[in-house]
Parts: sequence; structure tokens; C-alpha cells
Amino acid sequence: MARGVKKSLQEKIAQKEELIDALSLRMKKERDELNELLEMQKMEELNELRTAVEQSGMEISELIQVAQMQNAQ
Repeated sequence: MARGVKKSLQEKIAQKEELIDALSLRMKKERDELNELLEMQKMEELNELRTAVEQSGMEISELIQVAQMQNAQ
């Protein structure tokens, strides 16, 4: 039984180029989505930090000073 028409080298090259382009586009989309999720994570962490600072009764400037003193030691 025949397997069909054999593709030319040019056709194979074109198919590979199309596949690489599609994969590159997919990687960009996935990377963009990852960056968006990382930004969301940062915002959640900042909100948690703000809540903790507010609950402690400290001002953000006081907390910065404490952190700077810790780094100096």
C-alpha cells in the first residue's frame, strides 16, 4: 500500500519554520502569563505586609528604619 507523496525538502523546512514560529509565540504568551501571575503574587505579598504593619500599630517609615538598622548590624 502506498504511503502517499513524499514531501520535498523545502516543504519540510517550511513546516519546521512554521512549527518554531508557533512554539515561539506560545512561549511568549506563557511567559507573559507567568509575569502577570508573579506581579499578582507581589501585590498579594505587599497587601499582607501592609496589613501586618497596620495591625502592629507601626508606621511604614518606622518599619523601614528598623529594617535599615538590621542591615547595618
